[in-house]
Amino acid sequence: MSSIQFLGHSCFKIQLDNIVCLIDPVISNTISASPRKIPSALVPTAIRECDLIFLTHELPDHCEPDTVKTIAERTFASVVAPKPALAKIDISDRFKIDVRTSDKFTVKGLDIEVIKAVHPQSAYPVGYLIKSPKYKVYHAGSTYSFREMATVGADIAILPIGGTYTMDPFAAANVCKEMRPKYAIPMQYNTTERIAQDAAEFTNDLGSITKPLVLQVGQTAKLP
Repeated sequence: MSSIQFLGHSCFKIQLDNIVCLIDPVISNTISASPRKIPSALVPTAIRECDLIFLTHELPDHCEPDTVKTIAERTFASVVAPKPALAKIDISDRFKIDVRTSDKFTVKGLDIEVIKAVHPQSAYPVGYLIKSPKYKVYHAGSTYSFREMATVGADIAILPIGGTYTMDPFAAANVCKEMRPKYAIPMQYNTTERIAQDAAEFTNDLGSITKPLVLQVGQTAKLP
């Protein structure tokens, strides 16, 4: 079975066949020094299976070292991240995979492509295109839109719409019109007052090619 579960802010559990990935596992009650309106659905000590943990940048709302360490030590997951984020994670180097933009590699049966991200506050932000034989899932990380996003060949695009240090709903919808994924999932909005957005402003502007998939925190969507 393949599925995508939204765990809050930019955190997702993505299962592609029998490979389990976590992206940006963060459970703090504050995000960028603001109170979190919707608690994380992630319970690190309850995670029993995880093959890969992806971090999109080193700032606290995407990289929570203690949470990553807890999950990695419980599951022996490999941590995939740029060097500034990876340097914060206190686990054995043999479980660390240091990445840079444009890297392409295969790990645990998945093909990974590291995609550029544009986030001026981060030392090295990235997104990831995660590919199994059946699915291509793009998690954009914290990013503004940029020209090359249109060339990312994803079936499922997970895009920020918060509008503070990232795209807003209008910009994210325009990216989807150019990228033309089958499904689009909004993220990184309504976690705090500062990034309050109406997801309908994103979904209503997607056009006819891309289907919106709006997940509530904790909700899982099974992939066909």
